[in-house]
Amino acid sequence: MNEQVLKEIVEGLEHGHTSEALASLEQLEKTGTDEDRLAVADLYIELGLSDRAVDILSPLYVDYAGNAGVALLLAECYIDLDREEEAITVLEQVDKTDSENGPRTLVLLADLYQSQGLDEVALAKLKEARSLAPDEPLLAYGLAELYMTLGAFDQAVPLFAEIAAVPALREELPLDALYAESLAMIGEFEEAIPLYERAVAERSDLHTLFGLAMTAHRVGLHQKAVETFQQLIAQDPDYTSAYVPYAESQAELGLTKEALNVIKQGMERDDYNDELRTMEALFLLKLGDRQGSVNALREALALNPESLLAAERLLALLAEDEDHEATIETISAIEEHVTAPILTWYRARSLYALEDYTNAMKQYAQVESAFADDALFLKEYGFALVEEGRREEGQALLRRAAMFAPEDADLVDYVERMDS
Repeated sequence: MNEQVLKEIVEGLEHGHTSEALASLEQLEKTGTDEDRLAVADLYIELGLSDRAVDILSPLYVDYAGNAGVALLLAECYIDLDREEEAITVLEQVDKTDSENGPRTLVLLADLYQSQGLDEVALAKLKEARSLAPDEPLLAYGLAELYMTLGAFDQAVPLFAEIAAVPALREELPLDALYAESLAMIGEFEEAIPLYERAVAERSDLHTLFGLAMTAHRVGLHQKAVETFQQLIAQDPDYTSAYVPYAESQAELGLTKEALNVIKQGMERDDYNDELRTMEALFLLKLGDRQGSVNALREALALNPESLLAAERLLALLAEDEDHEATIETISAIEEHVTAPILTWYRARSLYALEDYTNAMKQYAQVESAFADDALFLKEYGFALVEEGRREEGQALLRRAAMFAPEDADLVDYVERMDS
C-alpha cells in the first residue's frame, strides 16, 4: 500500500486542499494496488462520495468474492445511495456465521428490511445477530427497540433490564425512557415512574414528559401528574392530547374549576376536538351548569357525530330530565351516522315512558342479546314484560337480573317472593 501517498492525501484534506487531494485519489485509484483502491474507497465514503466508492468496490467485490469486508463497504455505499435492493443482495451473500462480520451484516439487513416494513424479517435477522454475539449490548438494545415497534413490550422489558443491570451501559445508552415506556405498556406503572423521572431529569423531551405524566395519572399520583402536565404544556401548548388527562387529574384533586379551565385552554388550541367538548360537559355538570353540559355535548356530537361517549352522556341527561321526545329525536339524528345497541335501549325506554308500548317492546327485544348480562337492562325489560302480561318471559329476565346484581336487595326480594 502506498502509505505515504495516502498520508499526504489525508493531510491535504485536513488542511482544506480538497481539489488537490481528490486529484491524487483519482490517480491512486488508477495506478495503485487493490489494497490502495480499497483505501481510496474508504476515503471517498468519509467524504460522502459513495457513488465514486461504488465504482471502485463493485469490481473488487467480484474479484474477491466472499470477502466480507468489501461486501459490507459496498452494501453501506448502496444504502447511502438509496439502492436498498442492491444492498440486500450483497449482504445476503455474506457468510452470516462469521463471528466478526456476521452480526454487523445481520444488523444492516435488519435495518433494511425494517425500512421496507418487513418487521418480522428484521426481527429474525436481529435475533440471529444476537445469537452470534450474545454479550453485545447494542444488539440487545436494538432488539428491544424493534420489539417496541412491534408492540411486543413484554419481550422488550427483559432486554432493557439486562442492559440496565450494567451501570456503565446504563450511562452509555439512552435507556430509561424506553425502558419506562415498555414497563408502562405492560401495566407495570409503579416500576416505570422512577425510570421516567430519571429520564426527565436527563432530558425533558415532550414524549418522555407525557409518558411520566400519563403513568402518574394512571396510578393515582395526580399531584405529580398535574405538575408534569404543566411542565409539558409550558413547553408545547399545542400538545393537545395532554389536556384531557391533565384535567382529569385536576378533578381527582378536587379542583373541578381548574380542570374546566384546563379544558378551555385545550379548546383554544384545538377547537375541533370533540373529546375536549365532552370533558367540558362533564365538568360543567359537576359545577351545576346542567344546560351548559347539554350544550357542550351537542357541540361534541356536531364535531364528531360518531362519538358514542358524547351520545350516551347526552342521552343520560335527557333521560334524567324525562325529556323523552328530545331523547328520541336526538337518537334519530345520531343514528344517521352511527348505530349501537345502547341507542336502541334509550329509544325503548323513552317509547315506554311515552306509553308507546308496542314499539318500545320491539326495541327492547331487538337488543336483548346485546345486554344479556346487564342487570339493569334485564331488570328494566323484565318488569316491562310483566306489565305487558308476558309474565313468564319477564320473570325469567328478572331472575337473571337478580343473579347478576345480588346487591340489589329490592330486586332479590321481589324475585324470592315471586318464586315462593
